[in-house]
Amino acid sequence: MPERPDLEYFVPILHERLRGQRIASVKVQKPTILRIAVKGDPAQLLVGHVFRSVERRAHFVIFDFEDPALQMVISPMLAGRFLFAEQKLPRDVAMTWTLANQETLVYRDDVQMGKVYILERGAWQVVPGLERIGVDVLSDAFTPEALAALAKKRRDQVRVFLMDKSALDAFGNAYADEVLWEAQIHPKTMVNKLTAEDLTQLHRGMVTVMRHAVDTIQARKPALDEKLRDFLKVRNRHHEKCPRCGGTIRRAGVHGHDTFFCPTCQPETRKTGIVSWK
Repeated sequence: MPERPDLEYFVPILHERLRGQRIASVKVQKPTILRIAVKGDPAQLLVGHVFRSVERRAHFVIFDFEDPALQMVISPMLAGRFLFAEQKLPRDVAMTWTLANQETLVYRDDVQMGKVYILERGAWQVVPGLERIGVDVLSDAFTPEALAALAKKRRDQVRVFLMDKSALDAFGNAYADEVLWEAQIHPKTMVNKLTAEDLTQLHRGMVTVMRHAVDTIQARKPALDEKLRDFLKVRNRHHEKCPRCGGTIRRAGVHGHDTFFCPTCQPETRKTGIVSWK
């Protein structure tokens, strides 16, 4: 999915390109991605509306209109991406909004896991995961003490904790792996088994990894629909050498997700039952 560093980059671009633009037409190419929580079809609801702002909330993109009664929320999930097109559209187009200036905002999703919600403004309870968002890991509020307080309540694995958007804003699969590698913590370590030193390293890793990723993507300015990942240390680097110790990076299955880690730098502290592919 587009993760927070991607969203931090392209959401301001969407805001600048869409602000003040009127929707001339709407087309839903892949109906499975659409969720409407108000009466009407997409064209009836959206045509004629003027974009006021586009903002990020965790892994959601919030579109506000000058009409305060309506909101559109997009959860890109695994493969959702945006671009602007004037004529030729990509084959994986899921929904399009043609603007009065003849540009077309395209939402791409080749696996159709993402969702486009049309709802009453502020009715975030109809969108799973949107209403309750955790502490911003790049804010002043995210201190080592704040992390320790959150961790004290957890009885799950550290990687699961990192990806809980109701606790932390916000990590997905890629950056959860990067944080745990940076902190030298095995992905299946139980949170309640983390020492004070572990939590200090985890806090430092979370802030360092997220800030570096945000800054790197901002500096490199990829295409709007490009997912930039080539600078990551362990994610999708199965069988490659660990850049820290030279060990071999492994891939494992954890709670239905792939995770990448260095077994030398991130040793197991208990029998995890982890399934790994050497």
